Amino acid sequence: MHIPAAEPVLAPRQERAFTQTIHATPDRVFPLLCPVMEARWLNDWTYRMIHSESGVAEPGAVFETPHADGRTLWIITAHEPDTRVAFARWQPDDLVVSLDIRLAPHGTAKTRVDIRYVWTGIGPLARSALDALTVEAWRDNMLHWERSMNAWLANAASRTTATC
Repeated sequence: MHIPAAEPVLAPRQERAFTQTIHATPDRVFPLLCPVMEARWLNDWTYRMIHSESGVAEPGAVFETPHADGRTLWIITAHEPDTRVAFARWQPDDLVVSLDIRLAPHGTAKTRVDIRYVWTGIGPLARSALDALTVEAWRDNMLHWERSMNAWLANAASRTTATC
């Protein structure tokens, strides 16, 4: 049976990548990439866990965060301790987003964090939402995240490593 080739369907899309340097080893950084722990080191982060057998980050965990137009729904699509975590999320401004975060040792007691976002428009609000994702705002957000995590880790040096 011959199946004809499908025509490409190209919804509007943006992709961005950023590399952070976090001043701790991957085993200390990875647990912070969990919705529960993120609330400790990122001042403006709030979430509500919807489904998690362990109560924290795990493959298939679902949670929500506030959005100016309602709520953003997230699912953890990959959870590989100390090396990688990935998420998919739906936003009420008609964007579906994939977020892939990879960690690797970097020098002495540091972690290279490679972050890749892909935003795909799925409805009429998407074009204006994508247009609002400026390079400057993206860079500022990534630098804020990096500074916040490094500051929390510097102040948390005496705390035990969190698990999430």
